[in-house]
Amino acid sequence: MPEIPLVMPKMSMTMEEGVLLVWHRAEGDEVRAGDVVCEVMTDKVDMEVESPVDGILVRLVARPEQVVAVGEPIAFLSGAEDDLLGGVLDDDDDVPAGADGPRPTRTPLAPVPAPASSPSPLVSAVPLARSRAVELGVDLAALDGTGPGGTIRVIDVEAASAPSGTLTGQVPGRSPAAPDTSAPRLRSRRAVARRAGASASVPQAVVFRDLDLEALVERRGRCGWTGLIVRAYANALRDSPLNARWTGEAGEVWPDVAVALTVDTERGPVAPVLAAPDLLPTEELDELVRRLSGRARGGKVPVEHLIAATTTVHDLGELGVDAFQELIDPPQATVLSVGAVAPRVVPVGEAVGLRTRCQVALTVDHRVGDCADAARLLHAVQRRLDDPGWFGWR
Repeated sequence: MPEIPLVMPKMSMTMEEGVLLVWHRAEGDEVRAGDVVCEVMTDKVDMEVESPVDGILVRLVARPEQVVAVGEPIAFLSGAEDDLLGGVLDDDDDVPAGADGPRPTRTPLAPVPAPASSPSPLVSAVPLARSRAVELGVDLAALDGTGPGGTIRVIDVEAASAPSGTLTGQVPGRSPAAPDTSAPRLRSRRAVARRAGASASVPQAVVFRDLDLEALVERRGRCGWTGLIVRAYANALRDSPLNARWTGEAGEVWPDVAVALTVDTERGPVAPVLAAPDLLPTEELDELVRRLSGRARGGKVPVEHLIAATTTVHDLGELGVDAFQELIDPPQATVLSVGAVAPRVVPVGEAVGLRTRCQVALTVDHRVGDCADAARLLHAVQRRLDDPGWFGWR
């Protein structure tokens, strides 16, 4: 059976390349369709890559930390039947001549143990750890891996070969250095830089407005403000000419609304996408926002939330920011920046009083619409926020 390539998947609309993080399976391992074989880092999150078929992982062609273009192979699999049987059923003496029934089931032959100087291909280890084990004379079978699923990493091999009491890379008498966490964030910043570069070519205008949230204070219960604002904004955007993208000649209306919710993480911004959030019940949307925000911070956004977005909402209220302006992420034509929600002193009749408010900034692609369109859209958002019944509360 021919080898089947396992390629770097395209997990978001903006993804052009990925970084192989770790192998969960080794060369020679049997895998089933749906088994996780490795993890890759996209321009948004870390994702698990599954085997598309039952088979044998015959070749690993990408190494950890290697950048691989979307669609390029990272490994090759072969059909499980051919490789597992390994020709043991090809002997004509095994089945009587002229037999019409199926061949009897055979137990595959056990693999021949590898020499001590060569790591066993059945041990779960990243390829670079295998080569280092050969160089240092370390038996992988005797190690406990510290990687996901017990995968042996280079640091495990080097630690096993270091003198007792000394950590690899540590100067005797000094404390071990803190782990380097800069690489993932650097890759994330490069991805952000690419998108910012594309955004710089778009003529942008911004409109600021205070959103009054007082009508929802008593009704919202445990629902967070982010989900409520996302729901009102997405619904108002449906009827706006700003729910579109610039094609090069004119604005093309999006068939639906999908909101990318930017989440601040240790690796940089991650933006899981909420499809038609205004069509979800309010409490269900609130739960989804909380769950996805947690998954984004952990770098594990489900692939169904990495779809194309038609707009973005970025809420920095939790960081104490009152107002800011975010850049558009083409081909989107809008982005809503949300500041902190807090009681504000405002005129009330001939006196002053406190109202719960937040300041938002709506940035628009000036080729698709103008500031008046943005003002009308924000006014439509406010109308929904003024009506607790619109959120399904009685």
